[in-house]
Amino acid sequence: MFIIVILALVAVGAFAILRIVDDNSPANTQSPSKKSSTKNKKGEESYPIVNLQPTLNSWAAKQSGTASVVVYDLANEKIIGSLNPDRQYFAASLYKLFVAYLGYQKVADGTDSLNEAYRSNYTRGECLDAMIRESYSPCGEQMASEFGSTAILKMLKDYGFENTAMSGAYTTTSANDVAIILERLFKRQDLSEKHTKLYLDSMKTQPALYRRGLPSGFRDSIVYNKVGWNGQVEWHDAAIVTLPNDRSYVVVVLTENVGTTNIIALARALEAKLSK
Repeated sequence: MFIIVILALVAVGAFAILRIVDDNSPANTQSPSKKSSTKNKKGEESYPIVNLQPTLNSWAAKQSGTASVVVYDLANEKIIGSLNPDRQYFAASLYKLFVAYLGYQKVADGTDSLNEAYRSNYTRGECLDAMIRESYSPCGEQMASEFGSTAILKMLKDYGFENTAMSGAYTTTSANDVAIILERLFKRQDLSEKHTKLYLDSMKTQPALYRRGLPSGFRDSIVYNKVGWNGQVEWHDAAIVTLPNDRSYVVVVLTENVGTTNIIALARALEAKLSK
């Protein structure tokens, strides 16, 4: 009888230990988005899909200018709303997204070094940072010239770009093409974790001058973005947005004669819809 009691106590203690271990395992410290996920028929995780088309249509109806928008759900790998996704625009400084992407690849494969002297008082790494963080054109133009349009366009074509053309730093592109590069960046498809983090940091911590569009509208979210503009004639904003519910999306807005106030309004509407 004494032996039976001891065995019972040992079993209870072992169960308690297992509960403690289980409660501190990764499966029990997952993000809110993973807690709300379900399994599809293949046993893969899936997440609720929000249809943003009515929101985009409502916003577009109020605009007197021209706009193209793509919102890509990174968890579900699906475009959940778009307006004129393949229309071509003068890219302005968005071309630097493509140049920096190839630049980090050449650092990662050992062709170039972040620490090498590059331009004036800038190292190559500082130029890669400055062209994204501060939209510093001398670095972007020099690196675009160094790589050449042919090499950059080959990379973009390999990624599925269909509406981007480049002649030096003069580039035309579409919302859909820009969304592709941000999706690849988020998923670490071509860059190491180290270089992805460097790239994303340049998109997150920027002077206020470059945060007047989508970041100003997504007030409760984390926004990694790059803008390109020609006054208010063209104002483009390309971003990776992580909402308070831990869901992440690519949001690209290319515009003519729309302006930052309307882009902020769109971002607020998207944040409200996606946060539900």
